[in-house]
Amino acid sequence: QKLLQEAKRKLGEILSAFEFLDVQSMNLVLNHLEGARNPIPTSLHNLYVLIETTGSDESSDKQKLEAFLLGSMENELISDGVLAQDINQASSFWLLREGISEALMKAGAVYKYDLSIPLEHMYNLVEEMRSRLGNTANVIGYGHRGDGNLHLNGSTPHYDDKILSYIEPFVYEWTSKHQGSISAEHGIGLMKANEIYYSKSLETVQVMASIKNLMDPNHILNPYKVLPHSPHFISSSAKLY
Repeated sequence: QKLLQEAKRKLGEILSAFEFLDVQSMNLVLNHLEGARNPIPTSLHNLYVLIETTGSDESSDKQKLEAFLLGSMENELISDGVLAQDINQASSFWLLREGISEALMKAGAVYKYDLSIPLEHMYNLVEEMRSRLGNTANVIGYGHRGDGNLHLNGSTPHYDDKILSYIEPFVYEWTSKHQGSISAEHGIGLMKANEIYYSKSLETVQVMASIKNLMDPNHILNPYKVLPHSPHFISSSAKLY
């Protein structure tokens, strides 16, 4: 959090990305994606941050980023860092972050959760889930630190209903308890429609349903998504609040 605050202060309007991944995510990519290389190979660290700037003056932006990197190391906000020297090196850095989903699929079964959580609690859920599942799953956490979007994933060789029962509804209950949202950039969709009450009150969902009925009385537009699948579920789910 301190590093993010410092990045906003020192890099200002040119700061365009502040992504994070944990060491479990890094190991997954290094082990399953061809061409992936650790840019800081001296040792593994618990957390990694990928920062990108996009300004109009490349020389000035580079100076700001170099000064930020040096200052963050001097203030012990980071233990090590490296600056991409060209577009190819920058692409190799992004591969480590954007290649996580592909690496997860190659590793086996995946239990995926796209959550929005207040920054001060963001990684706590990863640690709690890791403790909850023990060695039955490889729990990894990564995402957009700048806007509190956490991608929580559990990786196992094969799907197991017992493991799923340890994850759900715990992950939704935890997120709701910490004033988060059960869905962030990927939306509610089909699978989370019946879980919307963890993020929205009964009254809010009823208003959403009334607007949907007004605009789409035949329920032919993007059917079965976002809203609970039946009014009966609405009345039973109200017990959550």
